This record gives sequence, C-alpha cells and structure tokens, in this order.
Amino acid sequence: MIGSVFHETLKQTWKQMVYWGVGLAAMALLVVLMVPLFDMQAMSALLESFPPVILAMVGVGDDLAVFTSNEGFVALGFFGKSALIFAVYPVVMGMRISANEEDEGTSDVLLSLPISRAQVMVEKFLAYAVSVVGVVVLIYLGLYAGVILGGVELDVALLAEVTFYLIPLMVFVMAATMLIAVLVRRRTVALGIVTAFVIISYMLQTIGAAAEGTVAESVGAISFLTYYNTGEILSQGFIWPHIAGFVGLSVLMLLAALYRYEQREIAV
Repeated sequence: MIGSVFHETLKQTWKQMVYWGVGLAAMALLVVLMVPLFDMQAMSALLESFPPVILAMVGVGDDLAVFTSNEGFVALGFFGKSALIFAVYPVVMGMRISANEEDEGTSDVLLSLPISRAQVMVEKFLAYAVSVVGVVVLIYLGLYAGVILGGVELDVALLAEVTFYLIPLMVFVMAATMLIAVLVRRRTVALGIVTAFVIISYMLQTIGAAAEGTVAESVGAISFLTYYNTGEILSQGFIWPHIAGFVGLSVLMLLAALYRYEQREIAV
C-alpha cells in the first residue's frame, strides 16, 4: 500500500529524531545564553587583530560586523564550525535507507511483500527527510527558548534563515550517503567512504576560505560546505541558487540510487 513504508519508517525513527533534535537544541540554547557574557566591541577589536587567513579558518569572512553582532556570534559559535555535527544525523539516516537492512540480510523479507523497490526507497527517503525537518525545527526552538529564557536581544528571523538553511544541506548529505550505500553495498565500506567525503569537504572548504584569490579558493568551491556560509546567509538571507543546487543534486542522486537499486541483486 502506498505510504505504508513511509509511515512505518517515521514510527521507527521519531524517537531518534527527538533525541538528536533535543540534544542539538540544548547546545543552541547554551550558545544563546552565552551571548551576554561577551563584549561584542572587544570581540570586534580582537578579530580585527587577526590576519585574514586565521579569520577564514575559524569561519569568519570579510564582513567582521556580521560576526560581531549577537546573531553573528550565535551563527559562528553554533552553526559556523559545527558542520561535521550536522552531517552525522543525515549520514545515519542515509545508511538506513538500504545499507543497514541489506547488510543484516533482512531486505529480502521486506521486498518479498507486494511493494516495489522504488516505493521502498522513495518512501524511506521522504520519511527520513521529514525527520531531518523535525530535527531542524527542534534546533530552532532551542534557539528561541534561549532568547526567551536569557532575555537576549536577537533577530529570530535572521536566525531562522540560518537554521532552516540546514534542511537542504542535510538532505543533500543523506542523498549522497544513500547513493554511495547503494553503489558499494557493504555498510562498513560505504560508511567509510561517506565519512571521508564529509571530512574532505570540510577540509577543502576551510582551505578555500583561508586562501581567497588563489587556486585553493577554486578547490574550496568543490566542497558542498562552501555553500552553507553563515555570514552570507546573515547578510543576504536565503541564497536560492545554492538551495536549488542542493535540492537538484539530491533529486539526481535519488534517481541514480533508484536506477542502481533496481538493477542489481539484493544481498540476503
């Protein structure tokens, strides 16, 4: 029945979604509560004393004013260099779409039901995408709770843009994980490749940001993390071409995974 895999997947996943969301929300709340402890003018003077390379490596762009505001402090302290943390959840969910059950030898049981492979994969992907949205909503609620409890002056609309920008980023990571898992089949090997993909992307993004105007900057453009730039989001809002790129690539990887999953034998 259409939707059965979707609902069953959500039923099995909602607790993990809540655990991850509440944990990250608590981190976000703590960062917001720390805002009054810092003198933004002193921080601005401190940042201005650093060379551009160091600023880029810690996630600060050319516009120091953005990062010495309350919103910039939260964006830098929580979102700016936490990309590896945000990548973990979609990697875990992406592995669950096919790799976990196949590695455990239970995929044949599910596929013995009157359900197509495409339906299983698409509905699982959509269910886990919904759980990603749930995690991000909880993160934002944590930020908002910090504003209320701490009486901190923050533009919650700006923080909403930085927060909800995580959704296409995390769905992209999940789609990449799903595709790699379908191509490689073995869970441990696929997980190793995905981990290397995320870490190398992180390193390329850092190197590219620290070496603007050089060849390394072009290398940094390869990293998907380059397109989640908290400073640009704070100053420009949603950068729709980047979001469209994440969505388009996610759809392409889903289609490629579907094609490969339909063509090959399933491990039992």
